[in-house]
Amino acid sequence: MKTNSIWMAILAASISVAQADEHPMAASAVMPTGHDHTAMMGRPMAWTELPILKTKMSGKTRETTVISIAPQNIVVANIDAWSNNLKDANAHRQLVMEMAGAKLDKPATGGFQMLTAREEQTDFVRVASTVYYFGERGAKNPTAMFMQQKNELEIIPQPYPREHSRYRADEDWKFLVRFKGQPLVNQKVNFETSNGSKVETLTDAAGVLTLHIPDDFKPVEEKKEGASHDHGMRRGADLVLATEYADGGKTYLTAFNSTYGADAYDKRNLAMGFGFALLGMVGAAPLLRQKKTEKKVDTATDKKEEV
Repeated sequence: MKTNSIWMAILAASISVAQADEHPMAASAVMPTGHDHTAMMGRPMAWTELPILKTKMSGKTRETTVISIAPQNIVVANIDAWSNNLKDANAHRQLVMEMAGAKLDKPATGGFQMLTAREEQTDFVRVASTVYYFGERGAKNPTAMFMQQKNELEIIPQPYPREHSRYRADEDWKFLVRFKGQPLVNQKVNFETSNGSKVETLTDAAGVLTLHIPDDFKPVEEKKEGASHDHGMRRGADLVLATEYADGGKTYLTAFNSTYGADAYDKRNLAMGFGFALLGMVGAAPLLRQKKTEKKVDTATDKKEEV
């Protein structure tokens, strides 16, 4: 009985591999899930089935840092990178896929990079897109780069957050949805977060979607005495927007993904309150010293009069 079970398992594996050879998209179902390089083959992620681009950083120092872009749920051979300096000769370039993903080189101009990955079949086109920001101060406005058409169906940030290059919970942000350069009115858009939120919404008469980033982070638990402190200031999660459109016998699906952080409004208020209190203390210090000096003078005068 045990021998028969082993042969049945081997036969099932052989059939799965054969099916994967006939249907490349099915390869992700039979590949091991414990290796990052399977991401470039379209392995589904745990929190979404939509195509996204995941940014990874490796290296111990700034000089040795390597930025890799790994596609998830989409099969591609390369990734297109667009620089916010459109006059740069290297403003649009293709990043070749490697085992760990496509390496993102840093252009001389730095700034914002729009990244897109495209998978095209006979009657279906899938596109994943995201933005990477190198963080230099004074980076050129990326609006023109965002508005430059890159694929038929697009979701474009209007605008993209500059501070910390990610969105914040409890904030409203706008996105333009267009097809071949034309805004799509009343277009259905699906929104998901890695924290479990899912929303279906529509664009307005201008093809613009106003999205409220949900505050779906779990409350921070108090740490036990002696445990490491985690104030939640850098808590983050992933988000993705996706829409689908049919035209000319072909279906287009595009997705834009990014990250967002926990709402820091209360923390900012606390910090501002502490700052104002500290400022008040600093401002009051000269007055306190003046009062102490006056008190000493009065005391000395009183002693002289007593003598």
